[in-house]
Amino acid sequence: MQLREKLRKLRENSGYTQSQVAKILNCSRSTYTYYETGKSSPDLSTLVTLSKIYNVSIESLLAEEGSATVLSDSGKLSMDRKNSSHIYELSADEMLLIGYFRAASSQEKEELLRFAQNVNCEKKENKGHA
Repeated sequence: MQLREKLRKLRENSGYTQSQVAKILNCSRSTYTYYETGKSSPDLSTLVTLSKIYNVSIESLLAEEGSATVLSDSGKLSMDRKNSSHIYELSADEMLLIGYFRAASSQEKEELLRFAQNVNCEKKENKGHA
């Protein structure tokens, strides 16, 4: 299976639209569409981000043979099962947030988690004062 086919299959299995993936990659939808049609290829930095978004290794993206293996959110491996990551149960905003989180560096992930924790704490404090 070629990279373009894997990208399409991983995106569909994860429940993302091309526009959502393009937004996470900070590129146009047409640029991402070119990756899936084989008109252009993502650079190394983009491949790294795609591997994080789809939770697969770069090696599995670039390997020519075999089918894509997807690590589901439950931690179990599944082979090309539609919606195997269970991400389809999430809203569009939740899917984008997960995509951004997966694409973030370790330091950025820590900052995002701290921010979410602070928002949650403030929400609890505001309920206590109401």
